[in-house]
Amino acid sequence: MKKLSAMILATLLTLSLLTGCGGQDSSSAGSSTPESSSATGSSAVQTADKPLAGQELVVAISANYKYFETVTVDENGKEAYEGLDIDILNYMAEDLGFTYTISNMPFASLVGSLQAGQADFVISGMSYTEERAQSVDFSDSYATAKVGCLVRSDAGIESVKDLAGQAVACSAGTNYENIVKKIEGAELKTFDGQAAVTQELLVGRVNAAITGATACKSICEENEGLSYFIIDPTELDLGSLSTYNIAFPKGSELVSIFNDELAKMKENGKLDEILTNWLGEDYVK
Repeated sequence: MKKLSAMILATLLTLSLLTGCGGQDSSSAGSSTPESSSATGSSAVQTADKPLAGQELVVAISANYKYFETVTVDENGKEAYEGLDIDILNYMAEDLGFTYTISNMPFASLVGSLQAGQADFVISGMSYTEERAQSVDFSDSYATAKVGCLVRSDAGIESVKDLAGQAVACSAGTNYENIVKKIEGAELKTFDGQAAVTQELLVGRVNAAITGATACKSICEENEGLSYFIIDPTELDLGSLSTYNIAFPKGSELVSIFNDELAKMKENGKLDEILTNWLGEDYVK
């Protein structure tokens, strides 16, 4: 009987010790709850500041448009992208909190990739057109196309007024023909493609040519003896100029988020900084 009582006492003592240990563990778990709640609260604030935090998006581009996006491949076969669209993309990704994967494809496939659900958005030097807007949604513009005048550096041509009496070239079948026709005293000369126009300038058969400002910049960097200026729309009626916009699948919720971000970049000067870096100060004036 004494032996039985001793056994019961030992059992009760063991249960008491186990209950004490269990209470200590429960207390520790309870003390960790506020930390977990605090972390969750911090995450919620971060999500409010970065509406796309944690999202992995697919970005479709066509990396063959100088200054906007180009791609190089290093010795290990790794692709590296650069250009003003890439800088805008990287800034937005950091500020909005998303990560991204680039899908590089021919330009003609970009709109189709959005329609097929293969990409979340396109930023690739794409201009708004009514035809494209039937298939995709566009953001507000982040840049407006500029028109430039390529000239022989020794021709003494510095403004539209200096084109009077000059033969002014452009690619046949482009809207630049209409622009040249508006230049008082200028003689229109058309050639088949920009390469032919540039050659006419280089050999001196014409002293000036009208084309896109980005093309002017690229051509002057690649050919000695040529320079350019950007045409001021107040000096010459250039008609409706194309804008560069980000494209999304129809009905995408990203449109309003990206529009807010673009407005922020315009206000804080970041957008002008990126455009100036790639296209020069004259482009953003």
